[in-house]
Amino acid sequence: MKSYLIESLRCSHCQGALAYDDSSRQVICPRCHQAVPVQDGAPVFTSPPVGMAPSEKVARGLNMGTPWRRANWRFLGEQVAALPADALILDVGAGRGDFANLLDGRNYLALDVYPYPESDIVCDLTQMNPFRPGSFDAILLMNVLEHIYHTHAMLATLSSLLKPGGILLVAIPFMVKMHQAPIDYVRYTHYALEELGQEHGLQAEKLEGFYDPISLLGEGIGNLKHAILPNIRGARHYAGRALLLAIQALAAGLQGVLGPGRVQYPEHTRSQAPTGYHIVYRKPVPEG
Repeated sequence: MKSYLIESLRCSHCQGALAYDDSSRQVICPRCHQAVPVQDGAPVFTSPPVGMAPSEKVARGLNMGTPWRRANWRFLGEQVAALPADALILDVGAGRGDFANLLDGRNYLALDVYPYPESDIVCDLTQMNPFRPGSFDAILLMNVLEHIYHTHAMLATLSSLLKPGGILLVAIPFMVKMHQAPIDYVRYTHYALEELGQEHGLQAEKLEGFYDPISLLGEGIGNLKHAILPNIRGARHYAGRALLLAIQALAAGLQGVLGPGRVQYPEHTRSQAPTGYHIVYRKPVPEG
């Protein structure tokens, strides 16, 4: 168990300091004797959501996955590289450690609602907050916000956990199909994302869109191929299949010409259909 994990925790009952008891394999509050079980080295503060299917581990990297995923890596890599070497980072919804390689050698904690082997702590922050206020220099929320039903509760908690001047780094899809059902709840425009930050005392220091029309075309082709075409019979089926193959070939050629998407500020593009957004929220430093 990482030493700075224990140092950042507090008792949710009496707000006292917590300590790890090796003999019982629990995190215990010496003051009120609240005990939290530890599983595979991670304190488990809340139970996993009912019906949640755990994610499989998938290899991730800068040049791996969809253009959106690769853009996430570039964005996060630039932001993490700019942090001080001793910055304490909380990765909320870390899952199977998709961005762990970017955080290697850093002081970071991987938090998830499911007790994955890669987790340092298991907790649903919309249910309880086991951390001391102002503990973190940076908090990551990478492709997680769309899976949080109680958005305001989450953002209020994360804002309280940031040090003054700290940053909340967010990647959130927009024109992306439903995924990780049934816990896929929302899509936000950049207007809403800016307002959400302001409501919780966070300034959107950077808000960029990732635009990849070829991937959107691919989503439409996939829907036609798997949901529409199987319901068509006879000559129309074969004609539709041939046309789809031609469109797929055209899309592949276009991607070779246009490249794998581009990053732009929403106000600088006419496109209203970004794949998703990257946001840097900063918690202001109080004046005086």
